[in-house]
Amino acid sequence: MASEKSERAQSFDLRNGSTDVHAVSGYYDDWAATYDDTLKAWNYQAPSVAAERLAVHLTPGDAVLDVGCGTGLFGQAMARQGAFRMTGLDISAESLRRAGDLDLYERLVAHDLQRLPLPVEGNAVAAAACIGVLTYIEDAADLLRDMCRCTRPGGVVTFTQRTDRWAERDFAKAIEAIATEGIWTVLEISEPMDYLPGNDDFGKEIKVIHTLCRVS
Repeated sequence: MASEKSERAQSFDLRNGSTDVHAVSGYYDDWAATYDDTLKAWNYQAPSVAAERLAVHLTPGDAVLDVGCGTGLFGQAMARQGAFRMTGLDISAESLRRAGDLDLYERLVAHDLQRLPLPVEGNAVAAAACIGVLTYIEDAADLLRDMCRCTRPGGVVTFTQRTDRWAERDFAKAIEAIATEGIWTVLEISEPMDYLPGNDDFGKEIKVIHTLCRVS
């Protein structure tokens, strides 16, 4: 099984991404040991930016759902903003193990984010975040709707999307549709920001957009 996962990981294309559960889990399991150091070298700032933007809408002690928590980069960024009660979901068991070593999360759950509903009760958290993850989700809008289900009315959902996928998937239309359904009100859509400037495959060509929405 380990060699099978390794083969999948070697054939994984980070720029193009994948919605194949086994490919994603195998890739991130193999990468987990060096993931944090690699992302630091690539100057990946999305978790820190997202945490700063989210924290102003929260009170210390609030519950926050980290959807696609990986090794815990967003959890670490939130800890720098204050004391929040974090729950993390991710498909990579090895990434979750490393997130657990941080002692920042009250609960960590292995879960395929394309299987809805998420294993979280309705209205359970003050905020839900999905940072650097939506590339791997076939129907990102349905995941975002379910994150709203998990979030109490008046809470906040925040997420990122790459600029290339924003255009390809007409993401602005998807955000507007959820607003029209009365599920959320859009608070902020950022200008495109650097995503992985230290990675030659992304550089200045592919950027990232941060969105914050208030759950109705």
